[in-house]
Amino acid sequence: MYVLNYDTMTGKVLNVKRLSDNAYIPLDERNMDYQDFLKWNSKQTTPLDLNSTIEPVKPQPVRDLAAEIDELKTKVKDLEDKVPKG
Repeated sequence: MYVLNYDTMTGKVLNVKRLSDNAYIPLDERNMDYQDFLKWNSKQTTPLDLNSTIEPVKPQPVRDLAAEIDELKTKVKDLEDKVPKG
């Protein structure tokens, strides 16, 4: 049995994973494992669609940890200033 793996940046099929040994098979007509997959797939009632896509994952912005630390320090100082001294 096989499953399709998708490139999360493009949403397109990246390769095929053979579940029996967790091998990742490139989409290369010259590859014998890929040829075996194509034969297997052609015999399936509902073949895997190599043209299928998924919704690409949008990259998350890089966190500015230094700015976050500075903001937290400011909040801590503000809280400390509100604590009665004595």
